[in-house]
Amino acid sequence: MSALTRRRLLALGGSALAAYACRDAPSSVVPPSPSPTSTPPTPTPVPPTPAPTPSRGILIRAAALADGRAASPQRNVSLLIRDGRIAFVGPRDGEPDVRNTELLDLGSATIVPGMVDCHAHLTGPGGLDYLTRLQDPDGILRARAIENSQVLVRTGVLAVRDVGAVRRMNVVMRDELRGKRDAPLILAAGTWIGRRGRYVPFAVQVDDAAQLRDAALAQLDAGADLVKIAVDGATGSPATFTASELRPAVEAVHARGKRVAVHAQGLGARQAAEAGVDTIDHGYSIDATTAERMGTRTALVTTLSVPVAFNNATELEMGLASVRRARAAGVRIATGTDFGGGPPRVGNHALELELLVRAGLQPNEALASSTWIAGEVLGVANAGTLNVGAPADLFAVDGDPLSDVKALRQVRAVFRDGERVV
Repeated sequence: MSALTRRRLLALGGSALAAYACRDAPSSVVPPSPSPTSTPPTPTPVPPTPAPTPSRGILIRAAALADGRAASPQRNVSLLIRDGRIAFVGPRDGEPDVRNTELLDLGSATIVPGMVDCHAHLTGPGGLDYLTRLQDPDGILRARAIENSQVLVRTGVLAVRDVGAVRRMNVVMRDELRGKRDAPLILAAGTWIGRRGRYVPFAVQVDDAAQLRDAALAQLDAGADLVKIAVDGATGSPATFTASELRPAVEAVHARGKRVAVHAQGLGARQAAEAGVDTIDHGYSIDATTAERMGTRTALVTTLSVPVAFNNATELEMGLASVRRARAAGVRIATGTDFGGGPPRVGNHALELELLVRAGLQPNEALASSTWIAGEVLGVANAGTLNVGAPADLFAVDGDPLSDVKALRQVRAVFRDGERVV
């Protein structure tokens, strides 16, 4: 074999060995990346989250709504209740989503906010022997408070300020009835406070300003929502406390964030107004000077139903005149009936509004005195109103109370915390 031939064979053998070695070696080649223009995989579609179904509610339709804020009612209205609160109130053509909603068509009825009685005594029966009956045993007082509360709700009175009970039984009943649909919202003043020997014997008796202040704070310490002080006696009687004696108690109560109501049928109203109390109740002897002192700070809580129950025409005329003076001075006027703590009986709240109209208030002003103004006097947010978000405390009547307040006697339906109770 020639040298040239030998060299060619050696070269071919090297190539073959190299090819063999490459066959068994692990590959170091990285697979190519997908082309930038490649289509990514299509994700699995996620179904959209369904809108939550509104909680079950009640849609009320009525011919009108009257809340005392305008001289004429709103016509053709709807009011939606959900979860015990007002979710919508307005024109029928603006109704929101009404799925899962019960429809209540009240036809020609008028929707009204729940009324407020700012001067009441749940444990009293009324009648001419009311002073004796207010001192009945606790079991009787309790049963009476339950029955009176049920009557209030049935007649559209859904908030009440109880301004006096023996042994603070109003505080006890407030706690027992809290949250019940057949009872109104209750604010309780505990037991009355009066000058020793100058007011009813079952009131807390005090002799001076220091004792008055201590007695007022003791009522709050015992759970009262407000304090009730008697600053005189019968109609036309002299004051039993001076403004300087009242003021320390008023300031101490205000420092606790609470309010002071006073019994003032006589000349005590002048001293009370000067001391800065929150409400003058009864107020049959308010003169122009006292009304000016009251201004917008001290409200008048009327109880014109009392002289009517006593059949005392003279006292009624005095009360009507006091209302006129208060209105002329821009004083806020709120309704009270004094049922149970005087001869009036529970269930005749509409009479107080009728008497306010007789005193010169327009029907819408009288209604305001028993709804949103009375709610302000209570100091409870949304009491006596029909605001969106407020508790659904309302009732419906046949007729138009802004034309004739007697329509408030014709109750068609009542809702307490959004539940129909009548």
